[in-house]
Amino acid sequence: MLLHKLKRMNLSNDYANFIQQFQWNYFATCRTPYRIHTMTVRNWLTRLLKRSNKVEQAFFVSERDKGDYNNQHVHMLIGTNADMTYQEVKYGMGNVSVGDYQPIYDSEAVCKYVTKHIGKDVDYDIVFKN
Repeated sequence: MLLHKLKRMNLSNDYANFIQQFQWNYFATCRTPYRIHTMTVRNWLTRLLKRSNKVEQAFFVSERDKGDYNNQHVHMLIGTNADMTYQEVKYGMGNVSVGDYQPIYDSEAVCKYVTKHIGKDVDYDIVFKN
């Protein structure tokens, strides 16, 4: 049990260290009243990358809600080449509730936070502008 926990911790730490190599400007938490499937967040980010010439890359993790195990929320890191407003991100992704949208001041801390559940039952990915 302890070895499994250590492996999971190492996996999340490895991902935190990996994504910390990229320039992240914004952190967002996204929700939707609809069920989040494997392609849901990838579709949000595809739209965002197509609609915005500011977004260079994004990393996301879909996590289960503590209060409602059947529902999920998404933590997102967004790397941009210019300042980006909440409205631009919301428009870019479409019909998504974007909450907790803020600039990133401590990349190490936020990278550790978004990767804390990697190795558990979460979906995650990093996408880049083509």
